[in-house]
Amino acid sequence: MTDNLDAALADLDLMDVDALVGEGPQPLETAPLPGGDMHFFQDVPLTVTLEVASTEVTLGELSSVKEGDVLPLDKLAGEPLDVMVNGLRFAKAEVVMVDGRYGIKFVNQNTNGQESSKSNA
Repeated sequence: MTDNLDAALADLDLMDVDALVGEGPQPLETAPLPGGDMHFFQDVPLTVTLEVASTEVTLGELSSVKEGDVLPLDKLAGEPLDVMVNGLRFAKAEVVMVDGRYGIKFVNQNTNGQESSKSNA
């Protein structure tokens, strides 16, 4: 079996391989999406979460928390909240009630897909 491998390797022109590697990554040829639109992706599952607010604390501060303690967060009451899709900021929204359950009302959409951060954006 190693004879076949040795023969195959001997047939390779390593100079051509080195030339290809030296050129760096090449742009991928992209085929048009079936149907030319996003309908191809409509069944891809996404995780949507609503980020209320955040803050940074030390491990020592967190370990000393007891029932009844209050931890202030970085958003003002009434400020629109961050809608996250698969960990990326997608939009700002307000919490609403829909048939006795929580819902979100979009107030603006962020199309540049910024990652979630601890800072107020």
